[in-house]
Amino acid sequence: MEIKELKTKIKVVFTEESEIFMAEEFLEELGGVNLGEKVVELDMSAVTSVDTVFLQLAVSIIKTINKHNNKVTIKLSEAFENAQTLYGIDLDSVAGG
Repeated sequence: MEIKELKTKIKVVFTEESEIFMAEEFLEELGGVNLGEKVVELDMSAVTSVDTVFLQLAVSIIKTINKHNNKVTIKLSEAFENAQTLYGIDLDSVAGG
């Protein structure tokens, strides 16, 4: 995972393999970021493999952003779209879009 704090937004880039073995590192990196200050972009466009842990993390991040009355944009890969369809989760709906 890569977090880029840009001038107008915070860009959170998910890795190609977004699976449970990456979750601890992901949470550590995300822990120091204030998700309430700038628009947040969740970029999952490069994800080729995703599990339910990262689906849950994405939902949790979006809900945290919403709690701060902040905006989020989401870019999904085909693998992430397939996973959310499989588990009946719609990240755009969670984000209020």
